[in-house]
Amino acid sequence: MAPFFDTIGKATRDVLYHPSYQYSTLVSVSTKTQDGMDLTFKGKRDGSSFSPDGKVTYDGGNFKLVTSLAQSGSLALALTGKRVVPGLNVTLSGSLPDGANSGKVAVEYASSDVVGIKASSSLSASPALDVSVGGRVDMAGRDVVLGGQAGYDAAKGVVRGWKVGFGYTHAGDYHLAGSVNDAKDVCVQVAQTVNADMTVAGEVVRNLESSETSMAVGVARKLGSGATQKVRVQHTGVVSVVHETSLDGNSKVAVSGQFDAKDLAVAPKYGLSVDFKY
Repeated sequence: MAPFFDTIGKATRDVLYHPSYQYSTLVSVSTKTQDGMDLTFKGKRDGSSFSPDGKVTYDGGNFKLVTSLAQSGSLALALTGKRVVPGLNVTLSGSLPDGANSGKVAVEYASSDVVGIKASSSLSASPALDVSVGGRVDMAGRDVVLGGQAGYDAAKGVVRGWKVGFGYTHAGDYHLAGSVNDAKDVCVQVAQTVNADMTVAGEVVRNLESSETSMAVGVARKLGSGATQKVRVQHTGVVSVVHETSLDGNSKVAVSGQFDAKDLAVAPKYGLSVDFKY
């Protein structure tokens, strides 16, 4: 895996903040044609509102085209050129009817699993630029990734959203990550693979300015049936759970819930996610 900056702490995030922790009703139906075109329809019901959207993806080998249509009627387009030079992908994107105001160019570069760079910029007269860089150091089986990210707002002439951090992995089963950002949040994340079927993780975030501290711990385990269960407990007493199972090897169903263990009078939340693939 290329050492992109956003891979730092991924083992912990997969346990604590996986997208399956959600409290709406989501339905996704997708299929793939013989010529390599992926068709996907998604619908989200949140309370009394329902938001549908559709996406068509075509992978031509050296390029990929993604088009998506939202309920609002906006059409998003993204064209990616793969391996423009070895290790470099370039993406041009935008939406209609916004046109030039939504235009963006993004590049992604990986060099022999040693360096990973991502950068994106709007195509406006005063562009907003975001860059992240990661680098890997192999220390006798101990995998260390160092990196950072930052944004630059040309209209205001200021650097925004910077963050620096490191990730440490030992023998593929112990993960430690640390970071600090422009909001003065210091974050430490740990994940431990107990065995082939169980991973435990924890996170502590402390703000150096307000001295406020937040904590979360969680566990993810695979059952003999092939299903996955995850539980997250936050320092506030909020407990989140999710059970995800595969229907036929491709399609998945996830049921999730959340409640406040310190105040059971608070109404619990429930979510259902169904992903059909044909």
